Amino acid sequence: MRFILILSCIISLAFAKGVNHKAHHETQPKVVVTIAPIHSLVAGVMEGIAEPELLIEAKQSAHGYSLKPSEATKLNNANVIVWVGPEYETTFKGSIDATKAKYKIAMTQTDGVNLLPLRTFKDQPETCCPIDLPIGCDCDHHKDHHHEISGKDGHLWLAVPNAKALVTKITQILSELDQRHAADYLANSKKVIAKLNQLNADIFTEMKSVKGKQYLTYHDFTQYFDTSYGTKCVGAIRIHADREPTAQDIKRVNEFANTGAVAIFSEPQFETKILTKISKESGVTYAQIDALGVGLTPGQDLYFEMMRRLMNDMKKALEN
Repeated sequence: MRFILILSCIISLAFAKGVNHKAHHETQPKVVVTIAPIHSLVAGVMEGIAEPELLIEAKQSAHGYSLKPSEATKLNNANVIVWVGPEYETTFKGSIDATKAKYKIAMTQTDGVNLLPLRTFKDQPETCCPIDLPIGCDCDHHKDHHHEISGKDGHLWLAVPNAKALVTKITQILSELDQRHAADYLANSKKVIAKLNQLNADIFTEMKSVKGKQYLTYHDFTQYFDTSYGTKCVGAIRIHADREPTAQDIKRVNEFANTGAVAIFSEPQFETKILTKISKESGVTYAQIDALGVGLTPGQDLYFEMMRRLMNDMKKALEN
């Protein structure tokens, strides 16, 4: 009889432990984050508790991106979705709205985020797209820039204060959803914000030597970085990637170069051969700079590695 009682107690304890474990597991947030830089920030807040899922690899641009069925399933299974917003992920709004996620956090709508208007450049036609396009251009890039109709620039994670605002917001949401770990989320967020403060100070110091330097981009994505650290984009050049640069293209770049532009930048997601040729013809330095973390390991360190690499690559090109 005593053996039976002891056995019953053991079974009861094991069952209770299993129930508690299940309940604990169910309170764990299922977080999906659209792009690698903000996934990195969320991963820092969730360190040691759970891991957020990354929706799109950094090598992919979210402009006009079509979700795969497996990616749509990830969104549908999440109870927290973190994205930049329709100003950047131009085609995601319908899919995200259709999910039953309890929290849908758009960075563009987060308290404390400074959302800048799209910038236009001197001698550039007034169009819905702030990119100097060839007449009659029907390229996919132009078609996919629905975010530009909103008049806001969606590349806002390149301003460190905006990154801090997102960290504060996600900490609040996760603490509400998973109260068991509220103190852990808060402690993690303090560490992330301290790292962001140091990052901001380091970039500010490093970029002093190229403050005021002018450059061109293939696609305008650097406004938040410029605003923070004093560099200056004077034009965005969008040229058909499947054709050779025309004399007009070269002339246009030369005109920009003559006004003080010392470099042309593009992102890894875009064609480079045409820009290499334009650089050679115009004498303006060409370099790739990355705002998404291409080639970096997703996780809490990616944002910091990406920002420092962007700083170094831009500084090197502007110093030439």
